Amino acid sequence: MSRTLRPLILLALVLPLMACGFEAPAPPRLPAKPAPLPPLSTLSVSLTLPAAELAHILDEKTENHLADIRDKPIKCGIGRCRLTLLATREGPIAASNDNGRLALAVPFGIDADVELPGFLSMLRARGTAEGTAQTDTTARVGRDWQLHTATNARIDLSNSRLHVGPLSADLTDILNGNEDLLARPLSRMLDREIEKSLHLKDQIERAWARAFVPIKVAKKPVAWLVLAPERLHLSGPALDGNDLKLALAIDVRAHVVTADEPPSLAAKPLPQPAPFVGPENRFSFDVPASISYANAAKLALDSLERKPVHIGSMSLRFTKLVILPSRDDVVVAVRFCIDQSWDPTGLFSSCGSGYLRGTPVLDSSETIRIANVHYDIETEDALLAAMRALAGPELAEAVETRLHFSIGRDLTKLREQVAKALAKPQGRDVTIAGRIETFGAPTLTWTKDGFLALFSAEGSVHADIHV
Repeated sequence: MSRTLRPLILLALVLPLMACGFEAPAPPRLPAKPAPLPPLSTLSVSLTLPAAELAHILDEKTENHLADIRDKPIKCGIGRCRLTLLATREGPIAASNDNGRLALAVPFGIDADVELPGFLSMLRARGTAEGTAQTDTTARVGRDWQLHTATNARIDLSNSRLHVGPLSADLTDILNGNEDLLARPLSRMLDREIEKSLHLKDQIERAWARAFVPIKVAKKPVAWLVLAPERLHLSGPALDGNDLKLALAIDVRAHVVTADEPPSLAAKPLPQPAPFVGPENRFSFDVPASISYANAAKLALDSLERKPVHIGSMSLRFTKLVILPSRDDVVVAVRFCIDQSWDPTGLFSSCGSGYLRGTPVLDSSETIRIANVHYDIETEDALLAAMRALAGPELAEAVETRLHFSIGRDLTKLREQVAKALAKPQGRDVTIAGRIETFGAPTLTWTKDGFLALFSAEGSVHADIHV
């Protein structure tokens, strides 16, 4: 054989070995699961206003001048008299609970002048008296969220006898027998001032609008608590001891969104109140921790590059790894080359592309793993035909050890940041702060974008009302 033919013959023998490889067809995949809809949960809070504080508000907003009546015809014991009266408040208003009704005591003093009827009209009875207007008030909230009160007043006077010669008159009887003189105007004034002072609808509207504003709960990565309110519930108002209490509850689909900018959520119109029966001052929502398929694939490929897989005398060099979602599992697309230990030049390396399948799980160490990794059937057939040495389970088992993604540290950090953010009071007229008591165990799902671990946060909430 000539010297010129020998290199050609050697090259003809080596070229088929250098070209050895395979390309498996892409496997079928079902549509990925949609992101789960946040569960409907209820954020409930009690708004409490001490009766004494309400009395102090009425002190500041009601006039000291309660009544100024001049020459007014009234019913009296001997016919129709004429009354001139000046009533002036003479002390702070006191508030208490009277069998579940708000009781107010308004102290006042009276200067009165009564002109007797008929032929006695030249006679006038003059006198002063001290007394208290005893009121009881009930309250309700209308379907328009307006606070409606109904106050009834009763006048009690001391030293209220007026004497004219042998005749006498009792101012208490006169005032209670003529409610439009003092009792009814005082009741209307108190109703008006209570409704104006509490301005309930304005506060509810602001609180409802505020519930649509995302709350920043984490910095690295930036995360926002989105409440997504759907409905408002109401219980009360009612007296609890000496406190006026109103229970509010918002049905929300609360969830945490990871994004640099706050999600945009348009506020809905204020809905009509629905009845509320349930535990007060509680909240619950779901918190997600996610890892994209791209980031997970990079972590796995970095691990395979740092510590290559060896099967017998072969070393597997991975050049590409992509994670693709399917409804019931995930597909791991890989491209790798087989290097022979006896070939330092790499001329006899063979490369190919194939597909593995496995099921994502979240273990007790809060690590996402792709378990039960195995060849897709088309890839297995291609390996049997082209690279029989890799047709066993060794490659899939080796890759499975690198498909581990720990999220425990991220979950711990997220729990701490969420708890700290909720403890900070939110709002102005009504400030709300929460205390997380328990975090639920995380559960795992996967969507078209990545792996998603969800855990619940439950706790208590406290609100203060500022009037």
